[in-house]
Amino acid sequence: MKTAAPHASVLMTAYNAEATIGEAVESVLAQTVENVELIVADDQSTIPVAEVLADMRDPRLRIVRRKRNGGTARGRNSALAVARGTAICQLDADDLWEPNFLERMLPELERPEIGLAYCNVTILGHPDGQTDYIGNPTIHPRDRFPELAQANPVPCPTAVMRADAVRAVGGYRGWLRSVEEWHLYMRLAIAGWRFAYRDEQLARYRWPTATRGMSFDTRRMDRWALIALLELAARHPRVPGPRSEVRRRLPEVLLHQS
Repeated sequence: MKTAAPHASVLMTAYNAEATIGEAVESVLAQTVENVELIVADDQSTIPVAEVLADMRDPRLRIVRRKRNGGTARGRNSALAVARGTAICQLDADDLWEPNFLERMLPELERPEIGLAYCNVTILGHPDGQTDYIGNPTIHPRDRFPELAQANPVPCPTAVMRADAVRAVGGYRGWLRSVEEWHLYMRLAIAGWRFAYRDEQLARYRWPTATRGMSFDTRRMDRWALIALLELAARHPRVPGPRSEVRRRLPEVLLHQS
């Protein structure tokens, strides 16, 4: 007898994340929704993820070891290529889900117009003590342009997306070395999908530091955000937002390069 395909596939990339990945994986496997699979793309970690997680013998966990280090977007695409779920989620190896994350979020995709659902998170380790990521919930969901091109509204650990919608727009852009998820969200919106927002803190996001988390380097992120917006403006010149954001961001990015 064939086993039922998992309702949710969780994509996780890992590179030398042995300090946090165990807790992240456990937060997925402890979900109140059991019909889930977790695919970890090991991006050529010095200590293979399979060794780090050797004691976790849950059949819902699969590890894909990449042949070469390619970054988060390529790692997620490697996991996406073998994902079997009807919903796609992403969780970095240093973030966590609350046990009822999937139970609360998956029903949002039951509405046929919703291609992506997201929620608030609890911030861990913010230097100013901030614990709420979203702030003002009344402006969410943000799935319209030009607002969607102005800033990424979706906390990374909370995106729950239709698998067929993600594949239809081409998954993550492997050439992006940052902001690849924001770029994906914008392409989903351009394709006509609406977003849903649940005002609950159902995940925990570790604030990046100099030794952990690529988004700590804000200048690098600004450069890649500009590149992502340039690509969207070229491909979708009639979409309001990307082109004006390129004009707004370009002088500051150039200033920081000088």
